[in-house]
Amino acid sequence: MKQVKVLAPAKINLFLKILNKREDGYHNIETVFEKISLFDKVILKDIPTDKVVIESNCKDILLAQKNNTVYKAICLIKNKFRIKRGLYVYIEKNIPIAAGLGGGSSDAAATIKGLNKLWNLGLSKKELLNLSRGIGSDVPLFMAEGSFLLGSERGNKVSKISKTDNLKLWHILIASGIKVSTPYAYSLFDKHYVRGEGEFRGSSLSKRLRLTIPPYGANIVTCALLKRDVSLLNYYSYNSFENLVIKQFPKLARLKGVLEDIAHDFVHMSGSGSALFMTFSNRKGAEYLIRKMRGLPKVCRYFLVSTL
Repeated sequence: MKQVKVLAPAKINLFLKILNKREDGYHNIETVFEKISLFDKVILKDIPTDKVVIESNCKDILLAQKNNTVYKAICLIKNKFRIKRGLYVYIEKNIPIAAGLGGGSSDAAATIKGLNKLWNLGLSKKELLNLSRGIGSDVPLFMAEGSFLLGSERGNKVSKISKTDNLKLWHILIASGIKVSTPYAYSLFDKHYVRGEGEFRGSSLSKRLRLTIPPYGANIVTCALLKRDVSLLNYYSYNSFENLVIKQFPKLARLKGVLEDIAHDFVHMSGSGSALFMTFSNRKGAEYLIRKMRGLPKVCRYFLVSTL
């Protein structure tokens, strides 16, 4: 029986600025994505009957079933190309879910790539990219080439940042176990920023820097990447969701404060949260700090990752 295995990488947002709310209910954003070396694995197999069977080591995926992005990707392909074949999917989940790391979107992209091979569809990279836009805003990111990408509109319009092919950053990624849905995070933004009901302050560093909505955009982060200047990158990294989400979860606020005290440096949140990360120019610096993090609560998972 034919089988295809595809790795699905995670992402972090080095910069994420919400610009405005669109008439269709979505939001225009400006973001800088980085694909990182933390992966799910998607295994696809043909089965005799015209059914779709999804299994996983993650109970949340099993509970979601037809509501998850992998199932939507399969249905999109089957309907568009009128395919009457059965499919077994196993998702080996390593990327924390509802953490702002794009795991679900990456799994969907991996599924589309895998089905292109399994069912010999012969789709070009451009066709695969266009298909991915019909599933979710972050899915095109994982179809596009490059490790560092600029995202615009809903985040679904992506372009590779030039001259970053040989750039490799290192990160400590911390997952607290807190699950934050993207719609919920956007609802916080709509309430507190679009309606002008105030601005939240976050951790000690955020207070000193008065991080609100900055006048600058992703171009300054892109400039830091091109200069290979991690200090500049850390200083100008920004996330519109961060203070809002952290305000809602005291446990996350405390964790961020502890990490900042240990690192004496910036700690950022990825996407709509709740994963936190720190950025380093080399592995040695990251490993040194990991040794100082042994006392973190056992519910936290942390990963040493690099640019994919």
